[in-house]
Amino acid sequence: MRIVEFSAFVALSGALHAATLVVAPLPGGTGGGGANGASEVTLQRATPTLAALVQEWDRPPEVSEAPALIEPDMATAPMLPAQETPVLQRKQTAPLATPSAAPDKPQAETRLPAPPVPLAQMDTPSLATPQTAETLTHQGGTARAVSRPTAPQLAPFDAPSTALPKLDTTPAARGLAPTASMRPELRPDRPKAARTASSSAARPAQKAKGSGGQSKASPKPSKAPVAASPSSAQLARLEQTWGAQISAALRRAHRPPRGAQGSVTLVLAITPAGRVTGASLAQSSGNARLDRAALAAVKRARFPRAPEGLSKSSYRFSQRLTVSR
Repeated sequence: MRIVEFSAFVALSGALHAATLVVAPLPGGTGGGGANGASEVTLQRATPTLAALVQEWDRPPEVSEAPALIEPDMATAPMLPAQETPVLQRKQTAPLATPSAAPDKPQAETRLPAPPVPLAQMDTPSLATPQTAETLTHQGGTARAVSRPTAPQLAPFDAPSTALPKLDTTPAARGLAPTASMRPELRPDRPKAARTASSSAARPAQKAKGSGGQSKASPKPSKAPVAASPSSAQLARLEQTWGAQISAALRRAHRPPRGAQGSVTLVLAITPAGRVTGASLAQSSGNARLDRAALAAVKRARFPRAPEGLSKSSYRFSQRLTVSR
């Protein structure tokens, strides 16, 4: 069905094109123009007004000569009266005196003089003056030469020793803190006297008012039990615990200088009351500022009291302070 419709439309379009070619007039001739020959162009002569306007438009412009400019008269400037300007005189100042050279300050001699070096004593024997040969003239007119004596031999001598004397080059001992404080040690606490439970006076015997006629005396009170002293192991543990507390207090008070590093070993003598009786350097760090800071920490620290059971007058502890970046 579609094929039939397509064929019909193709035939219809072909017929319309053929009809157009037959009906449309052929272009040509002087009268053709406009839109597909529908309009014609008519040429007409221009009017005099329009021609005059075109001629006026095409005429070149008139050139006129520029007028000559008149040079104006220049008025001369008036002469100003001369003014006398005062000359300022410079104030003369006295020249400054040349400062005198500062006197040379005496310079202290910082180098120690070299010790005198003993020189070896050398005994040189006096040499005899040699006698020269002389010509002796005898009576016969003959000359006789005297033989020159031989020079005496020098006594041998020992060459001087070139060894220098030995000097004491050991460095001076550094000023360290004293191993023990100059303060006297505290006296130990006196032991408390054991309280006795005995009565000051014995009570008289009392008789019972009963049927029996026997008298009974009051019983004597028993003595208070004496506390046993701690063993050596317990004392060692107590001393170790107290040493740890002392080390913690010392580290809290330590203020090391900035930029210093090293280790300092201190020996402290402390009473059971927590008072320092002596402090010394057992091993220096090699830095004087770090050593002084460690000793200052001992003075600044507040050490705890000893636990019960430690009754010596003082105890010695070795503490090590290490400072690292």
